[in-house]
Amino acid sequence: MSLTACATYEAPNVSNQGYQLSRGCERLATNVDDPVDTGRVTQETPPKVAVGEYRLALGEANDNLTATRTCQQRQRIRVGKGHAK
Repeated sequence: MSLTACATYEAPNVSNQGYQLSRGCERLATNVDDPVDTGRVTQETPPKVAVGEYRLALGEANDNLTATRTCQQRQRIRVGKGHAK
């Protein structure tokens, strides 16, 4: 899991008018391609290999969700402290 992308996005903007959260965290929530769509799993793929490919895809999707949630949590903490940068 990599949160380095989260750290490079701008911090939330905080002003007297309220705040606007960066879209950086949402950029971490990327879709994961289906192994069939990418050609890693075909009709000829042995079942155990296919299960492994789907397991890798699911792991990548879970990592994306975890990174997104962690990034959003950090944003909420910064906003709660009133830090603009």
